[in-house]
Amino acid sequence: MSVRIFGFVVLIVSWALFASVDSDSDIIYWDGIDKLSWSDFEAEPRMDIEQFYALTSSGIIDYKGCEDGIITYKFRAYFEKDESWVKQEAITDYHLAHEQLHFDITELYARKLRKLLSELEFKCGEEQNFERFVAATLENWYNEQRNYDIMTRHSINKEQQREWQYRIKMELSLLDNYAE
Repeated sequence: MSVRIFGFVVLIVSWALFASVDSDSDIIYWDGIDKLSWSDFEAEPRMDIEQFYALTSSGIIDYKGCEDGIITYKFRAYFEKDESWVKQEAITDYHLAHEQLHFDITELYARKLRKLLSELEFKCGEEQNFERFVAATLENWYNEQRNYDIMTRHSINKEQQREWQYRIKMELSLLDNYAE
């Protein structure tokens, strides 16, 4: 007897360090006020991926430059509407909360980057060192997203889901000083 796993996955769109987004109308920046709704998931569902019922495409975008000899930056967590999708059978508040937490984890790592970089200074010309440093944090973000899905079994384990929601909420509040 085969068991079909009800699964969710996050697509790390901007795993590449300095990704660009096509249009502001296709993205939602994390703001702590507005939550995702199923109408934000605009892409056609991938019916060829049977084990997943929704996909959240989120990322961290970086704008950087050089000012007074120092690398400047601005990290923002975003959600891509035209890359995110949901299958009809997954449209529930419970599953939307799971997808929202993927987006919240993205914001958490944007804040972690802001905090870490507030304690460091990279001079213009040290872009490679800056990019390596940021890439290491993004790798931790990617691993956190994977661990979230593994530990919650893509939201099936409701106790783990509650624990993750509590933990991420607490971590975000501890880093309120690093919110946009």
